[in-house]
Amino acid sequence: MERNDWIKRLEQLYLSSVHICQYVGISGEAQHRVWKRFAVCRVMDGKGTLTIDNVMHTLSRDDWFVLSPGMHVELQTDIEAPVRVQLILFSGVELVRTNNVWHTKPLDFPITGKLQLPTNRRDIQEMMDQFIYTNFAAAESDNIGKKYLLHQLLIQLMTNVKSFVQPHVAMDLAIDYMTHHYTKDIRMHDMARLAGLSVNHFIRTFKRQFGITPMDYIQKQRMTRAKQLLFSTDKIKMIAEQVGYKDEHYFSRVFKKNEGVAPTFYMKNKVKRIATLYYGLDDVVLTLGLKPVSALSYVQRVTHPTLMPAHQADSPQGLILDSSGQNYDKLKGLRPDLIITSDRMEPNESLHHIAPTAILKHTNQVGKSLLYMANIMGRNEYAIRWIEQHADLSHVLQNRIHSEWGKQSAMFIRVSSEFYRMYGLHNQTGSLLYDDMGLHMPENYPSEQWAVEMNINDVQLYNADHLFVMVDPTAEARTQFQRLMKSDGWITSKAVQEGHVYDAGDMFFQTLGPTGRVRAMKYVAKQLGVTVG
Repeated sequence: MERNDWIKRLEQLYLSSVHICQYVGISGEAQHRVWKRFAVCRVMDGKGTLTIDNVMHTLSRDDWFVLSPGMHVELQTDIEAPVRVQLILFSGVELVRTNNVWHTKPLDFPITGKLQLPTNRRDIQEMMDQFIYTNFAAAESDNIGKKYLLHQLLIQLMTNVKSFVQPHVAMDLAIDYMTHHYTKDIRMHDMARLAGLSVNHFIRTFKRQFGITPMDYIQKQRMTRAKQLLFSTDKIKMIAEQVGYKDEHYFSRVFKKNEGVAPTFYMKNKVKRIATLYYGLDDVVLTLGLKPVSALSYVQRVTHPTLMPAHQADSPQGLILDSSGQNYDKLKGLRPDLIITSDRMEPNESLHHIAPTAILKHTNQVGKSLLYMANIMGRNEYAIRWIEQHADLSHVLQNRIHSEWGKQSAMFIRVSSEFYRMYGLHNQTGSLLYDDMGLHMPENYPSEQWAVEMNINDVQLYNADHLFVMVDPTAEARTQFQRLMKSDGWITSKAVQEGHVYDAGDMFFQTLGPTGRVRAMKYVAKQLGVTVG
């Protein structure tokens, strides 16, 4: 988009709130947060770094930044010269006119992050000073004046920014290279040349700003990645090569010097505080005899969490994260040794700045993922015990269900605000109903499909003997379920006519973990009138 188009859009900006503040960084301490509002930031004095979405910038006087909601921001201030910044925090929307009707759309900017401005624009600096040092009252007229000044400042910043491509300059370029190429053979004179400094000056400047030498910084990146890779079945030699060490013995010595134990013993002896960021993983950690420091809440996912494990309520020191928007600021405060998440979660690079993060490949076979983690954590006996107990329970329940009912089909249905969905064999509910319980899929269901989007009358098409129904915890989903229950397909289906429809509770999520899987098996058996034990 051309510069003039952006200026025109800024002229249609409506500011709903503006807040002014000044901030001084804490010496030697890294402060991380997920940014909540838009902000204009000007560095007044001091030294340090500001990392925005994994891009690190060195800070100096009269540096300007524009921050937007959702950015992951970390300020590291110099020990001897703490950074002092001016901040204008604001919220707003863009007003757009279409067919003579005005409506709003989310606000965005042509450039965010560090701004490259001309050094001689005293008018912009004076405008910021006027904004910061004017004593605005609470009167509406002053609020209008404050919004007007900010509006003009934003237009001036966007008008005078030199380029729509953010450049890397001086120290920033060297830091960026080390951050993304730490597995390579990095030479200090090459980094110094990128920064435009002599080798000695580069090392002194780097240590003054970060408190460590460039080689220590590279080694820290390598050790963080190594700890993540140790949560895998890779051999030590392969891990050493992946983090930049050709000699696995030298890698082991460096690792032990940094972490206090050899890499082969790290996961078994040093990893005590595990944060989990997907359903069922907290359950896996508990089953292995450990207590996770975080788990996802089920509250936003299910209407009646009848199967919710008691351990969540019994973990006052554990952090229960909102599943619709995780609070990574609080997670960082827990200082976990390791974060475990799933490849079903959207990747989030900011987690690596909190702790080594392992992404576990999803499988519907709970015993398989449990044994995988047990092998790495040195807790095989816990996994084997659960696998044996699960197999015994499955055998007993299958025999009793068959004795009570004979051959029976079952279907799991999820109702959301947007869809009716039937789940087949290739998901966690299918593994529960068909593998664990010995029930059968309806004859007409396409067995290769993990799920099928259904129309309102398709319940009769598949016509299962038993229906387990989950309704998402929203008013829209409940309305959709009411529509489904009034449909001819629902009313005439076999399970409905015979009264074999059951509330699925939170089975959909609980079956992802070992304790939840056993609990769900017993719950299904109870609904079918089969006793356990």
